[in-house]
Amino acid sequence: MQANSKSAVSKNEKGSAWPAGPEAFPDLMTPVEAAMYLRLHETGRHTPKSAIRTLNFFRDRGWLRATKYARSVWYRKLELERFLENKTEE
Repeated sequence: MQANSKSAVSKNEKGSAWPAGPEAFPDLMTPVEAAMYLRLHETGRHTPKSAIRTLNFFRDRGWLRATKYARSVWYRKLELERFLENKTEE
């Protein structure tokens, strides 16, 4: 691999690595995938860990619903779209 080729990982200004985003987001996403779907990785202020805290903040206030099973938290694409619809200005 050439030294100047683009990495599969993006970094924010704090230097924390985000995984490569999927070409198409699945209907059921991990917290990191959900954060990327909401484009939190593009703000330059979030690391994957802080983005998960932000999603938890949204959940704690009832703004975003998650699915919990198998000892994990997952986000349905439908719920993320509903969240964005509610946040969209009229």
